[in-house]
Amino acid sequence: MESQLGTLAAKLATVIATNTATVISDRVKTAHANNNKDKTIAALEEIINDQVSDKNELIRIAQAYEQEFVTQKITEKDLEYITNSILPLVEKMLPGDKVTAGQIESLLSVETLTIMQLLGFNYKRAIGEPLTILLQKTIESKMPTDSTISQKLQLAIIELARDPEASKRYEALTGIKLFTSSAQ
Repeated sequence: MESQLGTLAAKLATVIATNTATVISDRVKTAHANNNKDKTIAALEEIINDQVSDKNELIRIAQAYEQEFVTQKITEKDLEYITNSILPLVEKMLPGDKVTAGQIESLLSVETLTIMQLLGFNYKRAIGEPLTILLQKTIESKMPTDSTISQKLQLAIIELARDPEASKRYEALTGIKLFTSSAQ
């Protein structure tokens, strides 16, 4: 997102630099200095077309900035939904700790969240992105691992299963019962 804003800022600076009053005035003077009526008209039409094109580019840049702002802003309705959804969870998670629950509830009020947003707090970057990364890592941790690692793990479990004492220790540690050989 920051690179998009940087690109927009660079484009805006370029459009502004090419459209200063001095630059346009110099172009108009140059067009009028030409003694050929057709060339003067063509040069003035080019200036007008460039101005229209630059105006359209400025509108596009403004819309892109607005879109970036909208993606960062959370509406009051969304803030109310978040507050109404999270507060019951806080109460369930901290049933015996009314002081901490109260502090969290005051932080999660719609008014506090709105003020923080007005001050520039970006909830999506501060909370949403880390949660996304956490979820991604959790999912990735559940994915199958490299086959050689999996094979080594299987061999280690087989060795554990062959040794009754090791199997008992493993079961005591993990709560998982291994199949042991029938020779026991």
